[in-house]
Amino acid sequence: MEERISKTQRWLDLIALLVGRKMPVEVDQIMEAVPAYAEKYVEADETARQTVRRMFERDKDELKKLGIPIETVDLTINYGTEAVKAYRLSNKDFYLPYLKLITPEETPGVPLAPPPGPGQIHLSTAHVGIVHDALSHLSWIPSSPLKREADSALRKLTFDLSDSFRQPDFSPVLYVDRPGAEEIRARVRTLSDALLARKRVRFTYHGLHRGKETERDVAPYGLLFQRGHWYLIGHDDTREAVRVFRIGRMEDPRANTKAPKKPNYEIPGDFSLDEYRNRDAWELGSEDDKTLEARVLFEFPISLWAERNGYGALEEEMEDGSQVRTFQVRQVSPFLRWILSLEGRARIAAPTALAAGLRSLARDVLAVYEASAAAVSAEPSSPGGAHD
Repeated sequence: MEERISKTQRWLDLIALLVGRKMPVEVDQIMEAVPAYAEKYVEADETARQTVRRMFERDKDELKKLGIPIETVDLTINYGTEAVKAYRLSNKDFYLPYLKLITPEETPGVPLAPPPGPGQIHLSTAHVGIVHDALSHLSWIPSSPLKREADSALRKLTFDLSDSFRQPDFSPVLYVDRPGAEEIRARVRTLSDALLARKRVRFTYHGLHRGKETERDVAPYGLLFQRGHWYLIGHDDTREAVRVFRIGRMEDPRANTKAPKKPNYEIPGDFSLDEYRNRDAWELGSEDDKTLEARVLFEFPISLWAERNGYGALEEEMEDGSQVRTFQVRQVSPFLRWILSLEGRARIAAPTALAAGLRSLARDVLAVYEASAAAVSAEPSSPGGAHD
């Protein structure tokens, strides 16, 4: 039994044909030269030929989407009496030149000379540090859809420029994946691909407020990594509004597979991811999470700091300069930790349950420090009176 030619082999045969020709190749020549096309095209009827042509068009479009720059060219044959379509794949467009990074010697006040050759880029010492720090930060996020690319760029930077650009006190960052990190990475990749293709996604979502799972149909507008968690922002058809979804609460996200080349939606021109990126930890979460309004009393002068940094909305200002500011809280734990970090200069005025939660958190933190201090005091002393 003859083995069926796979799509990957078909693509490779097509690329090899085009990249090996200096002149554009006519459609009929392609049909006869690529084995997967030729077996159904050469001796078949017109219906089968049209099927093979459609297969070729799909292959061409998919390869172009993957970055293979197949160019369509209009040719005339038979002394200009007949117009045909032809295709080519230029070597200069297909093969990328080796990119060489250079750190030239710099003279203060003198601009850098242009790179000596094609495929070479000058990077100043300052720019190298910025690029390295940015790539390192991205590489340290295991669930980032660009982690693989950041790792590759870091290796390139190290290969071309050695380790001389690193600071002497540079130390590696040790990172331990959270449980379920691999599943989160897979979900982020699926949602990222759907966002780029403008395809709607369906998934099962576990909302903390209602405590039950619901099926969602969402048009992705953006992905956001904030404070250790990934979020999807998009228009939820089931709620008829823009919603925020924590990806860790999703199950089985899947993109719409109908009409794969046709977008399902457009992102509104007035949508901005910055609106969500600048939210504080207690404001993040699904729009379906219960929102709690908290009233916080800020003593003077920390009230000025809260006002200048836009924390909460002013509700009341006292004669001594203290202020009561209101907050919309979706995640209680980070909000309580933030209030606690203000060392008593901010107090929760309402609701009473939230104030009680802050007192409980303070007692828990105090107990941890007291236990640590007691453990240190109980350690045996060395002969000189100092602890080992």
